[in-house]
Amino acid sequence: MPQPVTAFLRQSLALKAAIVECLHSPSMKPVHRLRSSTRRLEATLELLDLSTNVKVRRKSKPLRKALREIRRGAGAVRDLDVHRDLLKAYKKNNDTDKLEDDLVSAREKAARQLTSKLRKDQKRLNAELNELETVLKPILDFDLSGTELIRLTRKWFASTIGHLDPQQDDQLHSMRKAGKTARYIAETGAHDLKAVAGLATRFERAQNTLGTWHDCLLLLDEAKKSLPEHSPTTEQLQEKALHLRQQANVTAKHLLATFCTRKNQN
Repeated sequence: MPQPVTAFLRQSLALKAAIVECLHSPSMKPVHRLRSSTRRLEATLELLDLSTNVKVRRKSKPLRKALREIRRGAGAVRDLDVHRDLLKAYKKNNDTDKLEDDLVSAREKAARQLTSKLRKDQKRLNAELNELETVLKPILDFDLSGTELIRLTRKWFASTIGHLDPQQDDQLHSMRKAGKTARYIAETGAHDLKAVAGLATRFERAQNTLGTWHDCLLLLDEAKKSLPEHSPTTEQLQEKALHLRQQANVTAKHLLATFCTRKNQN
């Protein structure tokens, strides 16, 4: 049976370890683990708020703020790692070296800012995690049925994306982030329950489609800043982004139709 408090305790340890690892070396994998750890913790806090009477949202407010700040710092570094990887497909163009250099410089700066933030906030974050662990200790054995976990996941996702307009880039990106959180909520019970694992997989597929579009869009923005107006790389990225946007539109439409009808929100 899914046990949200146990999941929170496990993720708390994972986040503390990820911070230590990232402070030692903010390379690609440690930064990715750090970012994912914050997102999984945030998702579990959402689930605990939905499913318990502990008033998790109020009691975890300082922790949530700290997690958002770390996630954003790690996200800035992670995005640049992804952009550099995507840029490899355009290496035949003569203008990519300039963009690569700019991405490397931006990554080094973002990594310094991240580690500075972690050093400053590590003790406070650990204290907030420990405090919430104490608050949750009386309900350590609380569990959910697979059916209830699926219902709560779908309800949370529907309420989060139901008002969004996928024709707007920022709102389509919000759908992607909501899908990632919903996936992590579902994964609380995915190891033990096939139906829950299937739901998590559906969210992951949608997340990947929307994420591929958004990553390309961000790289296009970087290219426009660094390269001349008629750069071959910029023009190719523009074409690729438009194609990926079409795929993202189809995915968003499917998500709204699947999860946001009146029947599915109950």
